Amino acid sequence: MIMRLILCLLSLHFYVYSYASADTIRTDIPCDTLLYYKMTQNRGEGDVSLQGVRNLRPVLNGVLYRSGANNKTAPFLNRTNDNPLAFQTLLNLRENGFGKAYYLYAKNFQVQYTPDMLSLLSQVGIDYKSVVPTNDSLVLILLSEIQQTIEYPDRGAILIHCWNGWHMSGLVSAYALMQFCDFTPTMAWDYWRKGTDGNDRGFTKLRKRIFAFQPNKQLKIGDYEKSTICPCTNLAKH
Repeated sequence: MIMRLILCLLSLHFYVYSYASADTIRTDIPCDTLLYYKMTQNRGEGDVSLQGVRNLRPVLNGVLYRSGANNKTAPFLNRTNDNPLAFQTLLNLRENGFGKAYYLYAKNFQVQYTPDMLSLLSQVGIDYKSVVPTNDSLVLILLSEIQQTIEYPDRGAILIHCWNGWHMSGLVSAYALMQFCDFTPTMAWDYWRKGTDGNDRGFTKLRKRIFAFQPNKQLKIGDYEKSTICPCTNLAKH
């Protein structure tokens, strides 16, 4: 554990002296291709500044993004897929304008990240937490954070990630589209299925959760905000 903290400090030293400030994640993706545009591919191929995530896609333009963790084929800290993001990956995300990242499972989070390591990340401007959305209260925590970022974009974009970038991140993304972009449950389910890259069989409980979702009236946003962050209406209804 001490060696891991030393390695994190070295990564942090390199980050501080290499990047004066965080850039901004690109927001110029046309709204008619927004939901299914991949910024990194299934083995992490794509923008080198985003190494360490796989199947990275926008959900709400400039606000919310989803991905998996590219633990197997990343050029650093190679490990099994069922892990949180690497420390260097989180620094890469901060470089690209992210302010928060949520690991949507609990497995190996406390093993890989001590409070000291999480504090180091917070000091450079990115908070990393494990939130497993198993009930409405936990889903509300995530949606409230997203709403706050819509209202205060200077907080930085949010990444929600699972292991592959297909199932759990797709679930929370579907909730966000129903909450903030007027997606119906049918539209959200169709979106979830298309986002699994064909790995959509046997998820009846998850489908029930999507169809049971009710948007929270206290988290509503205005039409102007919807026009700037949501996918095109014709895509949503396609």
